[in-house]
Amino acid sequence: MAVDPVYEPLAPEVIANPYPFYRRLREINPVYWHTVLDSWVVTRYQECRQVLADTTHFGSDFRRAGIPIPETQLSVQSLDPPEHTAIRHLLVSALHEQPPAAMRQQVADIAAARLSELVGRAGTVDLVSDFARPVALRTISAFLGVPPPDGPTFEQWSNAIVRSMDAGLEPDRAEPGNQARAELSRMVGEWLRDAGEEGFIGVARATARRQDVPAAVLANSLRAVLHAGYESVSRLLGAVLVRLVADPGLLAGAATPHDTDSLVDELLRLDGPVQADARVCVTECAVGTQTVRRGDVLVLFIAAANRDPAVFAAPDAVDLSRRRGMHLAFGRGAHACLGAALATMQLREVVNALQASRIQFTPAGPSSYEPTATLRGVAQLPVTVRQE
Repeated sequence: MAVDPVYEPLAPEVIANPYPFYRRLREINPVYWHTVLDSWVVTRYQECRQVLADTTHFGSDFRRAGIPIPETQLSVQSLDPPEHTAIRHLLVSALHEQPPAAMRQQVADIAAARLSELVGRAGTVDLVSDFARPVALRTISAFLGVPPPDGPTFEQWSNAIVRSMDAGLEPDRAEPGNQARAELSRMVGEWLRDAGEEGFIGVARATARRQDVPAAVLANSLRAVLHAGYESVSRLLGAVLVRLVADPGLLAGAATPHDTDSLVDELLRLDGPVQADARVCVTECAVGTQTVRRGDVLVLFIAAANRDPAVFAAPDAVDLSRRRGMHLAFGRGAHACLGAALATMQLREVVNALQASRIQFTPAGPSSYEPTATLRGVAQLPVTVRQE
């Protein structure tokens, strides 16, 4: 097995900027065995896409390889077809029931209102805590049709879940994450109990009853929608804001709706928060030049694949002429992110709101990043705000 003992995902220099390390891994060992993670690490686009799309040889449901999964983790994210198919279709149907124009207007109004609040503030503003996080929480709550959860408590649970994604590196993170998942699922269960016939949760509940989807799987899956809709989107917005603060010309350069769509696609490719996803090998097969056996875990570095020069010319640059939709920010195959269209719409509306606001952000100190590897996120982004 090819082994690279140097790469440490939680090392401060990697947390600050993982992309040079990804580039090195792609060039030297695109499929190698990481002894600490006890898994294969995959960094090239071709192999990442292969594994994501192949549910015959690889699974998200680790039980298929004899590895147990806690009940709190049985959801649309961890089940494979055919169990996965029923819950995914249920959630997609509920999503399609939501009026897209109204959803876009909600996001636009929330983003514009938050930007207006920032303009009125004196001194330093943190674009993470003062914009990205509250916008993400309000938009996912509005989408689900529930009041926003209590901020500090929800933030504590959400952070525990994100940190537990790195339990392969720090095992002590696992149990607090499982406890937080259980708490969020109980909260979602209360929403399901009180839901009416309309709204995303109401439609999901009614459909689940008709299709006999287990109550725990439904609650866990809606918890996953809530958590991803908050953490992934808030971290995406934070990463995008870091780039736009550093290079405000990017907004000015997106002069048409087509350009804006291309900018959004490039920001998703370059700054998507999901750094890695995991699969388990169900049936022995080849990945790259390596033979992967049943029970082996593969960690797919999506963020590395999205900057693979074999697929993306000048991969570290924003290129509005690049073909859209090639990146793996939302995965591929049966487990492709079901909220991809929603997240893309949210980012597009935030970009539109920033363009319309004519706000200028000036850095007021260095940005910093959360000590997490699987889901990357900006911890602080201090700026001063001025409107032209």
